[in-house]
Amino acid sequence: MSQPYLSLEAELHDAFWEAEDDGSEVKLMAAFLKKFPGPALEIGSGSGRLMFPLVRMGLDVEGLELSQDMLELGNVRAKQMGIQPVVHAGDMSVWTDGRKFSALLAPAFTLQLAQDPEATLRHWHGLLKTGGGLYLTVFMPYAELLGDLPENEWYEDHKVTLPDGRLGLLETRHRLDHERQIVEREHRYSLSGNPPVTHESRQAIRWIEHRQLLAMLARCGFRMDRFFVDFDPQRVVADPDRIDFDGILTYQTTRLG
Repeated sequence: MSQPYLSLEAELHDAFWEAEDDGSEVKLMAAFLKKFPGPALEIGSGSGRLMFPLVRMGLDVEGLELSQDMLELGNVRAKQMGIQPVVHAGDMSVWTDGRKFSALLAPAFTLQLAQDPEATLRHWHGLLKTGGGLYLTVFMPYAELLGDLPENEWYEDHKVTLPDGRLGLLETRHRLDHERQIVEREHRYSLSGNPPVTHESRQAIRWIEHRQLLAMLARCGFRMDRFFVDFDPQRVVADPDRIDFDGILTYQTTRLG
């Protein structure tokens, strides 16, 4: 099974993202969907941080989410936004309702939470119509791999002040498994208040090098159409290992027959 976000981890997830995100991925996804008209599915839609703005644009996109906590947060967000999105509960590696979609969106590094990324990609191939599009964003954990963040030491990962004045904090400690290409993370979440709230969790992030992902996509029946880094369509490079960037890689592909 894929890894869900639970409890305070789910509650603070969007706050941490929104403190650093300028909305660029929503714009990229919207432009991608316009190339593949018809019903689309965002995989790992969470509480709707990326999906719901697309719905408000009038785009035909549904969501898929494993975490019940995220689904409940999404219900609250949807009511606040005055929309009625369709969000399915299920595991991205096995879920289907028998339909074929014109496009799949897998932003925010969702694929890297799968126990078997290649098997998951093959399943996604089966969810798409022939000629349908797959939008995929992954990241390389260079800070961990290069030793900028030393192993087995706690560090402040994210901090955010919520609109109500409470302080949310994430502390992280990690270990590298080079053989399996996994970053194993321990997380400590805390939210100030009376009383304060805390939550601990573990997460395994699988890193996939650019050349490995290209080969995996080809084996799973996808044609590479476009690739760029750091959410910037102008940053098209032949080999991301030879440039200095934030480690974010976006792939836009088409399902072959």
